Amino acid sequence: MSSTLIDIHAHLEDEKFSEDVRETIERAMEAGVNQIINVGCSMPESEKVIKISQEYPQCYCLVGVHPHNAKEFNDVDLAKIDEYTKLDKVLGIGEIGLDYFYDFAPKELQIEVFQKQWKLAASLDVPVELHIRDAYEDFFPAISNLPAPTKKLLHCFSGDLEIAKKALDLGFEFSIGGVLTFPKSEVTREVFKYIPVERIHLETDCPYLAPQGKRGKRNEPANVSITIETLAKVKNLSVDELSEILIDNAHRFFGKKLGFV
Repeated sequence: MSSTLIDIHAHLEDEKFSEDVRETIERAMEAGVNQIINVGCSMPESEKVIKISQEYPQCYCLVGVHPHNAKEFNDVDLAKIDEYTKLDKVLGIGEIGLDYFYDFAPKELQIEVFQKQWKLAASLDVPVELHIRDAYEDFFPAISNLPAPTKKLLHCFSGDLEIAKKALDLGFEFSIGGVLTFPKSEVTREVFKYIPVERIHLETDCPYLAPQGKRGKRNEPANVSITIETLAKVKNLSVDELSEILIDNAHRFFGKKLGFV
């Protein structure tokens, strides 16, 4: 593949990559994926993604605490996240949000932890990546009276067209990965057909959600090169045309810290 691609949401800090991070990055580069943004879900994971970004030129990161880990969060962590965002390859805060599919933390606590990190991102004016699952009924009210980060993205977006329209009106951007390729994802493909291409990003969320043809296997950043083929068909663009747009989208969204390749 001749196109240059970015995986804007990966988890190379996951234990499933503990033995072959370097080889995984090499496979990504062979597939045209030259930049990878790893995303922390807890404070220990955030520290791991920072280390990976410092060791590998292709890697950048975001730091934050996922709603699954809300019980572990405290104000010392909030201060650390603030400090980490000053580092050269830390692009912003993520992944934060609400997840009502599982009940790993009470809803009220999830909202509180999310709002603290959201407000920090707004005050620092850094990009934020959000994980919202089965929780949009509380998500929109939770941010309605708060200052908002300029750059805000709903990762692995699973909402319907009505939710997408509401989020578009609020200035959100959207990312999608292997789910777009699944045979039963007609609604998701229709949503991404509607969303302006300038608001779209590609991710893997690896090691999870491998695209069709790789399902059941560990997902990895190289597979962005598979998902872009489906997105190109959805948007009626060539892969090369789409890859140029997605590169521009990522560098506009994440800013000067994300170096060009």
